[in-house]
Amino acid sequence: MVQFPENYFEREERSEYLVGEMIKRVWASQIEILQKISEICDKHGLQYFAFWGTLLGTIRHQGFIPWDDDVDIMMPRPDY
Repeated sequence: MVQFPENYFEREERSEYLVGEMIKRVWASQIEILQKISEICDKHGLQYFAFWGTLLGTIRHQGFIPWDDDVDIMMPRPDY
């Protein structure tokens, strides 16, 4: 299970957008799901990649896009 800093769930402004506690709880759940996906893929030698908004957020926002509430990943067809 991922450990989040005590203040992780506090409201904050990112890119001139107010990010509230609820969306941060969604993000925390998604991070835990991604960790589990990563463990499964590593165990079975499967490739996966961040894609669409998830990849964009990682580069442009150093994390989630503040107004986004999903995670986008892709896999090569043989691994799917």
